[in-house]
This record gives sequence, C-alpha cells and structure tokens, in this order.
Amino acid sequence: MNRIAFLVLILITSSCTVYKEYPIDIYKPGVIAVPLNVKNVAIVYRNFKYKRDTLQHFYNDDHQLTRVKNDPTNLDSILANYCIKELASNLKSKNTFKVIHIFPAIFKKHSDTKLPSLKFDLVNKLSSSSQTDLLISLETFSYFFSEYSENYDVPKSREVITAAVWAVYDPFAEKIIERKTMIDTVYWNSYDEKGNYQKNSKLPPRLTALKIASQLVGEEYSKRFFASWQTVNRIYSVPPLPDFTEASNRVEKGDWDNAIAIWKKYASDRNGKMAINARYNLALAYEMKDDLETAWKWLAAAQQLAVSYKSKENIRMITQYQKVLAKRKKEIDELNRN
Repeated sequence: MNRIAFLVLILITSSCTVYKEYPIDIYKPGVIAVPLNVKNVAIVYRNFKYKRDTLQHFYNDDHQLTRVKNDPTNLDSILANYCIKELASNLKSKNTFKVIHIFPAIFKKHSDTKLPSLKFDLVNKLSSSSQTDLLISLETFSYFFSEYSENYDVPKSREVITAAVWAVYDPFAEKIIERKTMIDTVYWNSYDEKGNYQKNSKLPPRLTALKIASQLVGEEYSKRFFASWQTVNRIYSVPPLPDFTEASNRVEKGDWDNAIAIWKKYASDRNGKMAINARYNLALAYEMKDDLETAWKWLAAAQQLAVSYKSKENIRMITQYQKVLAKRKKEIDELNRN
C-alpha cells in the first residue's frame, strides 16, 4: 500500500464507522447457585402486601382509575397460586429437582412498610416438616391492569404490570441464596404476530390477562434455576469501505467464513486503525464458530493496537467484550462440569 493510499485509508477510517448489533443465541447455566445435594424443594407464598399497595381491585380504564365490581376477595392468593404452580411446572419439566412441594396458603395475609426476610427457625421448621432441602418463597406479588380504547391511529390495547419478590432459603447453611425483585409488563394489542392489524381481534378480559401475566412471572423466575438458551446482542464495526460493507452483508447471511476472509485482509499492522476494527470483528466471528480461544487472541491483538494508537473508544469497547468472553467461557466450563 503506497503512502497516499494509506493516508486516505486513515482519513476514511476516522469518520463514519458504523457499529451494528448481531443477535446470537447462547446456552447459559442457571443463575441461582443451588447446592449440589439439594433434591427436594418447597415453594411457599408469603402472602405479604406492602401497606401502600392498595390497587389490587382497581384498574386503569383509558387513564381513569376505576374500581372493579365483583372481584374475588382472595384475588391476590389466586394469582400468586398461578405464579408458584407455573414455577413448579417448569422446574419439573426440566427435572431440576426430584420432589417439589407447593404450599400456597400456609401464611396468613399480612402487611407492613418493609418486607423482612423469613427467620431461619421458621425456614427450618417448614423444611423439616416437608422433608425438603430448599425453600423457594414468593415473598410478595403485585399487579395492575390497564386497557386503552382505539384512538386515531393507535389501536386498542391492554397490559398488565407485575412486580414480584422471590427468595431462596438454604435451611442447612441458614443463608439466603437469592432475593430477587422482578418487574415486567405483558402487552396485548390488535396486531397479529406478523404485524398485521386485526380490527375485530379479541383482547383478553382483565382476569384472564392477570392469570396469563401471573403464570409468566412463575415461568420467568424458573429460568434462573436451569440452563437455557438466551438471545444476546454482539457488536461489530463497519468502516466506510466496500470490503467491510460486503463483510457485513455476509454476516447478515450467516456466512462467517467469507466475512473472516475479508477482515483478515485488513488485520495486519500496516492497516493502522482499520486493523483494530478488523481484529475486533474477527474475535466475534470466531466466537460465532465456538472457538473462544482464537476469539480471545484476536481481541487481545485488537487491544494491543488500540493501546498503541491511544484509541480510548476502541479500548473501552474491546475491554467490555473481553469481560463478555471471559464470562461466557466461565459459563461453558460450568455447563461442562454439570
């Protein structure tokens, strides 16, 4: 490459580099560190309600707070029961535990301004009486339903916001393995899965929507116990050169081998800062090929060049990706041990 061409390459590289996201599916181990000797578990509902949480028998009707008529008086318990049953069902389907006992109604309804943890004398008593090794508790559960009429170009819709606090107690070690707050929104509108508007579509009534949302709460928490496929995003760079645009087109088609061939042409030191982008992209490509060792080598090479050019933005991006790769390697090692 002659001097003039090299200078042009540097000027092009320093402007207008585009960063694209690429979704990948990775197999991740469960988040909760359950002791290896745990075989039998109990699931309970604490029946706790914050004092300020008083809207269980109200809903939002086009931004108007409306009281519900003829609501079940024990609606909290009914919906919490859907939560823990769905949790148990998902844990059983994955053979996470040998025996799962459900106790939805052993606590009387109680409220306070703060949610204290269960005392371990009670945890031990519950575990001993049920002959279980672990206690999973739905500490508190809250929900709110809203519906909106069709308005101009905005279709009718309905939504449920849920908030749950879960805890996992180890009675033998007398420690809390996890206490997790999970907030989510389930949304329905008049569009089908392909994005087509369905004028006469039927949206779920309030109690049905609350049931579905409650089951999803239990389903989502169950995923913290077992390995599962999850979609995550990775980033790659597209400097304003035809070859990098072509490599991006190859990536979108899943043609990683040809993308690698293009990026390798720009990975040598003589390509200056352009080589940082090429090496970073090569790290992603080899991660996609499940060759994390080679991915790490390319990322280290990208970091070395970024440091020599004192490119803070690239150093920051590379360091973040190194953390992601290190975490993924640790997760793979954990899956292989199990």
